[in-house]
Amino acid sequence: MRATAALRAASIAFLLAFFRAPVSADDPVSSSVSFNREVLRIIQRKCEPCHAPGGLAFSISDYRDARIWGRAIREELVEHRMPPAIAARGYGRFESDPSLNTREMATMLTWLDGGMPRGDEADRPRAVDAIDPAIDDGGSASVRLALPAQDVPAGQDLVVRRVIIDASAAAGRPIARVQLRPGNRRVLRGAVVFASAGPASAQSLIGSWSPWQHALVPPPSHAFRLPAAGMLIVELSYRGVDTATSDRSEVDVLFATDAARGRIDDVVVEAVADRAAPRVRGSVVLARPTTIWAVHPAFDETVKSIELRAERPDTSVEVLLWMPAPNAAWPVTLVLQDPVSLPAGSRVVLVAETGGSADVRLQTVGGTRPTYAGARVTLSVLSGGR
Repeated sequence: MRATAALRAASIAFLLAFFRAPVSADDPVSSSVSFNREVLRIIQRKCEPCHAPGGLAFSISDYRDARIWGRAIREELVEHRMPPAIAARGYGRFESDPSLNTREMATMLTWLDGGMPRGDEADRPRAVDAIDPAIDDGGSASVRLALPAQDVPAGQDLVVRRVIIDASAAAGRPIARVQLRPGNRRVLRGAVVFASAGPASAQSLIGSWSPWQHALVPPPSHAFRLPAAGMLIVELSYRGVDTATSDRSEVDVLFATDAARGRIDDVVVEAVADRAAPRVRGSVVLARPTTIWAVHPAFDETVKSIELRAERPDTSVEVLLWMPAPNAAWPVTLVLQDPVSLPAGSRVVLVAETGGSADVRLQTVGGTRPTYAGARVTLSVLSGGR
C-alpha cells in the first residue's frame, strides 16, 4: 500500500511539473504551427504596429528576434498585457481591436510551447508596413497642418501634451477624416483630435490615432464639421525612451466630396470621482433617437474599471463598453462595428470604479485644459444623413 501511494504521489508530481513547465527555445520541435506559415501573419496583424523596426517596442518581425523574445512573448500573452487589453470582449464589437481572438491566442501558445519552429520560407507572407501605412485620401482635397515640436523627456512612461492649432483653412467644409502623421513613432503612443471654435468653447471629437488605428473614418453618409473660427485641439501621449528626444507630427484634414452629408455630433457622459465613494456614476438621457457610432473613454489614474451601458425605455439594458483595467497610457477611440440605435428617452449610464479623486494636469502648449477627476466618455453619434 505504501509503495502504491508513493508511486501515485510521484506520478502526480511528475504530471504537475510537466504541465506547468513552459517549453523553452532549446526544446525539440513538437508543434506543427510554424513562424512562417501561421505566427508571422498574426504578428503582422496584431503586433507589428508597435513591434516593428522603428516602432514603440522591440521588433519581433524577424524569426530570430521572435525566438529570442519567446519567453517574454508567452508571459505577456498569458497575463493579457499584450496586445493591450483595451476593452473586454463580448461587450460591444469594435473595429481595429488589437487583442488576440481565441484562435490567434491558441496558435501563438501552440507555437511558443512547441519549440518555436521556423517553417518553410515559401510559406512566409509578404512584408507589410504596419508602422507607416500608405495614406489614401480617396481623391479628396486636403489641408496639411504642422504641430509645434514637442520635447519628450527621457525615461517617463507617460507624457501628455495638448496643443491648439489654427485650422481655419478647413473650416466650413465637410471633413471625411482627420489623419495624424506621426513624426517620431518611437515615442508617440496616441493622439486625439478635437474641433473647437476656441480654447474655452465646446469640443467635438473628429480624429484619433494609435499604432493600430490611423484615423476615424465615419460612414460614407456622414462627415465631421469644423466651426467657422476653426481650431484643432490635439492631445498627444508619449512614452519617453533612454534619452531625451522630440516629436514633430502633422495633421492632414481630408475633405468629403458630398456637401449634403449628415453630421457627426457628440454626447458626453461624465462620472466625477469622489474621495468618499469607490464607485461613481453619471448618466445622460437622450432627447431624440440616437445612433452611437464610436466611443472615446477618458479617465484619470484613479479609475480601476469603466462600464458604459444603455437603458432603453422598454427596460432592456445593453452593455456598450466594459474596460476592466483601463490604461491611461493608451488613449483610444473605439468604433463600433455595428452602430447602436437608441430610441428617445434612453439613458446612457457610465459607472467607474475608483480609488478616490485625483488631479490630472496635462503639460500644455498653446492652451489650458480644466483639471478633472474620474471618467468621461464621448459618444460620437450620427445625425441626419441619407
